[in-house]
Amino acid sequence: MNIVYVILAHKLPEQLVRLVNKLNSDSSYFIIHVDKKTDRETYGSMAGPLHTYKNVSFLYRYRHYYGDFNHLLATLDAFKKVHELGIPYDYIILLTGQDYPLKSNKCIQRTLQESDGNSFLEYFPLPNEHWKDENGGLDRVIYWNFNLCGREFAIREKNRFIPSFLVPLSSAFAEILPIQRKLPGDLKPFGGSAYWCLSRDCIEYMNNFVQQNKALVNFFKYVKIPEETFFQTVLLNSPLKNRIVNDNLRYIVWSTTRHPAVLQKEGLKEFINTDRLFARKFDVTIDSDVLDMIDHVTS
Repeated sequence: MNIVYVILAHKLPEQLVRLVNKLNSDSSYFIIHVDKKTDRETYGSMAGPLHTYKNVSFLYRYRHYYGDFNHLLATLDAFKKVHELGIPYDYIILLTGQDYPLKSNKCIQRTLQESDGNSFLEYFPLPNEHWKDENGGLDRVIYWNFNLCGREFAIREKNRFIPSFLVPLSSAFAEILPIQRKLPGDLKPFGGSAYWCLSRDCIEYMNNFVQQNKALVNFFKYVKIPEETFFQTVLLNSPLKNRIVNDNLRYIVWSTTRHPAVLQKEGLKEFINTDRLFARKFDVTIDSDVLDMIDHVTS
């Protein structure tokens, strides 16, 4: 059972190296993207300790802001890299540099071996109450959403929900573009977690679909947080939909700011005893002991 871990990172180099070492085995491979905004010294502290690993590759670096298209673009580039390198894989798992496994490599391998080739992806149809403050998530998809260096705005009726300084630009776009958009191919929109575990069948289907449906990829350039809808929309409209388990295999505690809370040792008993394979997120500058405690339990 060969696993490729695609890791998206931007800080905490020692934690990234530790994550790779924890997951490293004779049957694991790593494709890493580091945000281009990350300074050269930090990037060197990530790439330097890993440069001798034959199973580790670094991707071309994109400048990524939360909610923009480059997160998805880096992930699609990782698929291309896996194909170019001829890596013999069974699954690809997408992680951040602040994720950490809650189970041993043997347990992760066994879980996937017993899954009968199924993939793991959180999904729900749109509109959905998960994103009720965004018209059930439809606003992310049907309107033109833009991200300029981390500043988001959307073209909507009567210039609603955009910064005042962008109203003239929005009005100009509205004159030449339809306000509402429709997914190409009459696909039904789905949403869910940006992080997943996909089988080789799903990855090959995604690769072929992307090559044959450039219009859809271009459509998602103007979707808000596209990584939370792209894979769900493609795969839940595919012949593989019945091979997808609605589960992202992660333990996450959501903060009031709608971002993952940092997990600390005080909560160890709660998350280490779940059936989750991974947890998000950790920060060694806040609590460095919790990873040692996880290693002790899973060794």
